[in-house]
Amino acid sequence: MTDGTRSGWDAIAEHDDAAALVAALLDLDPAATYTRTELSDATGVPYRTLYLEGTLEAAVDLGLVEKRDREDDEPVYALATDSDVLAAARAFDAATAE
Repeated sequence: MTDGTRSGWDAIAEHDDAAALVAALLDLDPAATYTRTELSDATGVPYRTLYLEGTLEAAVDLGLVEKRDREDDEPVYALATDSDVLAAARAFDAATAE
């Protein structure tokens, strides 16, 4: 973008395996919460890529998932079921599957 803002596509493109994460998120239980390790296992995205390289934080920033802090424990993550971004990802997935 020429005005200095980043697009959602830029955010996805700059993180390894972000596209794989988004695709896998669409198949997760929207009522469940997941630790970083559980998300890594469920999505097939390596933990290092998911957490240490910022891919999960990018998904939070985009509004695909919500981070929920727990006292004295690792945070958990849930699908942002009311997110326009998640809805758009679902719509894109459905449109390209046809």
